Amino acid sequence: MQMKTSVIMTVYNGSKYLLEMLESLRNQTRIIDELLIFDDRSTDSSQEIIQKYISEFGLNNWKLIINEENQGWEKNFTNGISAATGDIIFPCDQDDIWHLDKIEKMSKAFEDNNDILLLVSGYHAFSENGGKMVVQQHVQTETEDEVSKVVFNEKYYQICRPGCTMAFRKKIMPAFLALWKEGTPHDALLWCIASIQQKLYLHKGTFIEYRRHDSNASKSISHGYKYKVNEINRTIQVNNWYLNAFDVDFKKRKLIENCSRWCEFRKKLIVDKKVIYWFKLWPLRNYYLKPKKYFGDLYYYLKR
Repeated sequence: MQMKTSVIMTVYNGSKYLLEMLESLRNQTRIIDELLIFDDRSTDSSQEIIQKYISEFGLNNWKLIINEENQGWEKNFTNGISAATGDIIFPCDQDDIWHLDKIEKMSKAFEDNNDILLLVSGYHAFSENGGKMVVQQHVQTETEDEVSKVVFNEKYYQICRPGCTMAFRKKIMPAFLALWKEGTPHDALLWCIASIQQKLYLHKGTFIEYRRHDSNASKSISHGYKYKVNEINRTIQVNNWYLNAFDVDFKKRKLIENCSRWCEFRKKLIVDKKVIYWFKLWPLRNYYLKPKKYFGDLYYYLKR
């Protein structure tokens, strides 16, 4: 049975690229059932562009919501996806370009496999300014099938695809809303919730042109001290929620408990400034996404 789709698009001063994004949404090979556009008090012509576009094409299933006050991109996305009524929800940025078969192919994956909670895809990144390009991280899957479950290992907590490549079932929202806190990127939390439940899947297709430019919202995310502490606290919180909510076999419980221990040691090092914990982290180094990040924690200890 065909499932209802919702696309949640957040906008803030996006007039430069909006029309390209709107065109790629309107021309999807499978019509979007619900498109909610949340404008975060833009001061440019974004609202006028969207209203005119909806009116011009008679898009009765599209709705523009203008926030009463500026929420910030993290809360704007969270409020947006909370309002979605579809069975499958697609987060959407204002400045990318979707391939026209994105909704069709990703929705079909959900309809063919009831186990999928969160599905991510590939992307093609391009730079508006000719600057250094973001590199798509490798995602290890259980099989080489077009749609395959992501391998569960020590790095399960680490998001490896941006939110614009994601689609997820509405039923993830109660856990998401219970665990979300101010300053938490929606995509990182969604990834962690689905991954720890081993319901995270990768579609090997490439469905998005991922535009990088100086005003990207993601550029405002601090990948320094604040980001690290948020990631640590988020991981501990999700781990505790999962271990308390589900029956977990001994092997998996041990892996998750060691992850929480690793997180606590990182906090002792980075926040409490206790260098002895850098040495205690060594036996748990497999939890780092890359070996150099172990030394990165020492850098933040010394820097602050």
